[in-house]
Amino acid sequence: MLPQVLEDLSAALARRALSAPTRESREQAERLRTHVDSYLLPRASDLAAPLFVVILGSTGSGKSSLFNALARRAVSPSGLLRPTTRHPVALAHPDDSIDIHPDLLVVSDRAAPKGLVIVDSPDFDSVEQHNRQLALDLLEKADLVIFVTTVTRYADQVPWLVLDRARQRGVPLLMVINRMPVDIQDRTEVLADYRELLERGGLDNQGAFGDLEVVSVAEGALDPERDALGAEPISPISSAIEKLRSDDAARRAVARRGLITALEGLPGGVEQIADETEKEQQATAALLEEVDRAYERGLRKLLDEVESGDFLRSEVLQQWLDFVRAGPLARFLAEGVGKIAATIRNLFRTEPPPPAPPVREAAFSDLVASARRHADDAARASSSTWSGEPLGDRALADRPDLLAAGGDFDERLRESLASWGEAIGSEIATLGQQRKAWAQAASVGLNVLGTSAMIAVFVHTGGLTGTEVGIGAATAFLNQKLLEAIFGEANVAAFVKRARSRLTELLSEAFQRDQARFAAAVGPMEKDLPATLRRLAHEARAGAMTL
Repeated sequence: MLPQVLEDLSAALARRALSAPTRESREQAERLRTHVDSYLLPRASDLAAPLFVVILGSTGSGKSSLFNALARRAVSPSGLLRPTTRHPVALAHPDDSIDIHPDLLVVSDRAAPKGLVIVDSPDFDSVEQHNRQLALDLLEKADLVIFVTTVTRYADQVPWLVLDRARQRGVPLLMVINRMPVDIQDRTEVLADYRELLERGGLDNQGAFGDLEVVSVAEGALDPERDALGAEPISPISSAIEKLRSDDAARRAVARRGLITALEGLPGGVEQIADETEKEQQATAALLEEVDRAYERGLRKLLDEVESGDFLRSEVLQQWLDFVRAGPLARFLAEGVGKIAATIRNLFRTEPPPPAPPVREAAFSDLVASARRHADDAARASSSTWSGEPLGDRALADRPDLLAAGGDFDERLRESLASWGEAIGSEIATLGQQRKAWAQAASVGLNVLGTSAMIAVFVHTGGLTGTEVGIGAATAFLNQKLLEAIFGEANVAAFVKRARSRLTELLSEAFQRDQARFAAAVGPMEKDLPATLRRLAHEARAGAMTL
């Protein structure tokens, strides 16, 4: 049960890291996920697995000298100036199977304590970022930390940042303060000061075997043959390691204690991530609401222009009006529906090809231009609202294309309009076939009738009688009369309503596609993620009771 909860928590933290908008929030989630994957989950799955003991310390603190002393031979080179490319070195018994870190150099030694893996980590204050990160990663994996500092460095800020993470984790500690003054009084004062700092930092109850012991190593207490600290000064550390080596129950107790403490502290660490996620989601939602409003305004203005036909240039309307008024069509309108079939047949036999394709393409171009203008306005308004907001500024910096409508806006809208126009033609053909008396006429004149139907969607009479002045009114009146004469008033009204509804849908889809770029810029948002993180963290803590 507990391993499954931890696997689910790791997956949730991975999703958080993937969706986090800043490097800091990504690293925070990844750091905790590393802790879950590399320590909590393996240890919860097997309390009897080898105990992972990590020696941590700053540059020149004596970590490697301590490591060599515990190994009883020179394994890790020591020195005040450490190579910045060094790998962490682990001492392990060959019977112990370990898979801790890809950068870890494992020294297999049958003389090494079985059931323990002792690691000399890189300096956590290394000038090399990779080394610093390695040291922190190893801290997340540790069952026990031996923390090494010096008389001149124990109060520095960086060691205490690392110790604070150890406190949050609840990992058992053994403390070593190296290069202590030889004078007993001076040494006593340093130890008292260090213990006070440890107590103030909340670390006094984190000793590996009860009270937190601080091992003092005097300046010059070295074993040069082994490149190590002297055996006598570090005997408390050696005794602790020997106890763990020889006592399975003691090893299991340390492992259980560290795991339980880490699980109990898990909700606190997760809460910070969940709270930050929640705040970012709220800020993101507010930004996207502004985008919604901007694009809704733009679409509404566009649909108003479509409803009134205002987007059409007067020369496009004039071209169609001249055609409808010309020759046989004018006679047909004057003579009435009784002679419609013969009139239209004569029209297409005697007149040159009508200007349907040019008019249709010109109308589509006008509509695309109008849509583009309103989409540009919506994008600019959205970008302006986002500017100055941290999440918005980051999105705009990565996506300068958000300052206007998308580059493929026009092309995709043209494709949609072409499909819409084809659908109008198909419906006109079907409608003509249903009116048997004029099926031939509708079939012959499909190009004209399809364009006429499209124009009817863009401009309509709206109660006009044809006496009003204006090219739009005149075009709407004559165009509608032509369609009604062929298909009937009720059929035309129903057809126009359906076609306009489909046009509204495709224009809405075009604006939604363009608007979606803003949501993509801020990344996916799993609304339930904060609650999921909190729930899993509390379930994991409850699982500690089963250990």
